[in-house]
Order: sequence, then structure tokens, then C-alpha cells
Amino acid sequence: MKAKLSTDGGARGNPGPAALAYVLEAEDGTVLEARGEAIGFATNNVAEYRALVAGLEAAQRHDVDELEVVSDSELLVKQMRGEYRVKNEALRTLSLEAARAARAIGDVTYTAVRREHNELADRLVNEALDAKAERRPERAARLDHVVIAVSDWERSNAFYREVLGAEIVERGGGYAYRFGDQQLNVHGPGLEPSIVARDPVRPGNSDLCFVWTGGADAAVEHLRRHGVEIELGPVDRPGARGVGRSVYFRDPDGTLLELIAYD
Repeated sequence: MKAKLSTDGGARGNPGPAALAYVLEAEDGTVLEARGEAIGFATNNVAEYRALVAGLEAAQRHDVDELEVVSDSELLVKQMRGEYRVKNEALRTLSLEAARAARAIGDVTYTAVRREHNELADRLVNEALDAKAERRPERAARLDHVVIAVSDWERSNAFYREVLGAEIVERGGGYAYRFGDQQLNVHGPGLEPSIVARDPVRPGNSDLCFVWTGGADAAVEHLRRHGVEIELGPVDRPGARGVGRSVYFRDPDGTLLELIAYD
């Protein structure tokens, strides 16, 4: 049977709350199956591939043996055609899964279209995201700050400002390192905090992960430009938003730092 599969995926925040959708139509335009589903936190590209895999599996259930896949993701279309390499490990795994499903169908082609020509799948994605947002309970808590310790204010201030882009904030005779609406409160020389953990933080005994907004390779280049030695990576690691590519290094006191890229 010949059919058309329209797929779409999206994330609000990229990465952020994500959803997939697909519409499977027979040759005469009859809708055989349509689905929109929230998939948790993911990037746009992961959501696009998840939609493709789900749609191909639906085509198999309907005994389709000739399929045109329509997507408004030019990247996905070109990668599935073999015109672009799939460099991201998470996407590579999904692309291989999609390729296996496509082989099981038989004759599968891929066509890139503008978003307005993929209207139903796009609408199903947004409806799934809206429904998920309506059901989401208010969070009881969110992270505001954590505490680290340093042995040299000048050296550490320079490192966190130049390497990680922190805003250096004077605070009670010492400093804090601010990243948007989150920050590191810092214990250092000359400070006597009024209350500390049962086993207080010490210079070099923390372990922190920061989201890097570019790819992992760009993170490597950035660190090398600042003369920072890379201890491990890029490697795949699970984070709060799913699997990303991580690079590990240390601050001047030895605290382990990680940059994770979800792109």
C-alpha cells in the first residue's frame, strides 16, 4: 500500500518540554493514523527524529510498502537521504533506528516542506505541548544556588569570569559567581560563614555541571583558548534534560567541572 507520512517534533526552550506528532495518510487522503504525544525534555532535533521513528512504526502496522515521508526539518530529511552526516550521538542512534524501520517498509522517500505545508502535524505537536503544560503541577522547589570554596579569590574570580562567563558579585566580604538567576556562593579566604554543612565544602572538593549552549566541540575549543586542560570528553552523559555531550575539566583548586551540550 502507498501512503504519505507527515512528521513533526518540537521543543519549547530547545532543549525543553518536547512533543512528537505524525499523520499517516493513504494515497486517497484518508487519515490512517494521527498522533501527538509529549515526550519530556528534549531538543527540537531529537523530537523530530522521535516523530519519524514513531511514524515509520505506524506505517508498518498499516502494511505500507511505499511511503513518502514529509517533514519541515530540512536537517532530518538531508540526513536520512545521506546528504548530511549525523554527528550528534543521540541523533545517530535515532537515525539508525529510523533507517531500520524504513528498510522494513521497503520503498521510503523523504521530502522537505515549509512548516505551513505540514500544518496538521505541527498543530498536533503544539496541542500535545499545551496539554502537558496544563497538567504540570507547580514545582515545590527549584535550585537557587550552591556553595563552593576557593583558596585564592583573585585567581578563582578570573577563572569563573573568563572561562565560564560568571558575573562576579561582591558579597559579605567575599564574592558570588552569578549565572543568570542562579549562582555559586563562594567560601574563601577571610570569610567565616555563620552556618555550614556538617562536612563543609573545601577548595577542590565540589563537582558541578554547567549547560553549554553550543556544541561539545565548541566547548573544547573555548576551553583550549583559555589554556584549560581537558580531563575527559567529549563523551555522552545523562543530564537533567536528557543525554548530552560532556567535557570535563577543573577549576584552579581542583573542583571538577563539566560542560554539557544538548545541541
